[in-house]
Amino acid sequence: MDLRAEEERREADGWAVFEGLLSRVPEDRLTAPGVLAGWSVKEMLNHVTGWLEVCIARLEAMRSGRFVDEDETDEEVNERNAYFAESARRLDATTVREHLETARARLLELWRSLPEIDEVAIEQFATETYEHYEEHVPDLELAAAD
Repeated sequence: MDLRAEEERREADGWAVFEGLLSRVPEDRLTAPGVLAGWSVKEMLNHVTGWLEVCIARLEAMRSGRFVDEDETDEEVNERNAYFAESARRLDATTVREHLETARARLLELWRSLPEIDEVAIEQFATETYEHYEEHVPDLELAAAD
């Protein structure tokens, strides 16, 4: 299996776990404060969406030859995360889920269209997809618990 296909398989497997747990979260718990430490489930989902969109921008820059691999400081990451959470507060849970699914589909389409897959592309893709989904599996397990 080539690298592109292997990474896509890993993303699909991670998404299946993430989406499976998300589907078990009762509707009223998606927006309830205190279900997760610091965020509602809806805010966490928008956070995942935001990082998928960051990955889209980075992969588009790679495709066009404009990508510069710059490490973000913890402060910059925290600012982005706060922005993603704040943005979710203005949206209903259905819209947040639609945005998540749309961002994922756009990212996968872009991934498939990249002319070349190298270690940097794999790192960007893995970090913002299956590794990130896995990071939030405990949140979804908590939210789905009776």
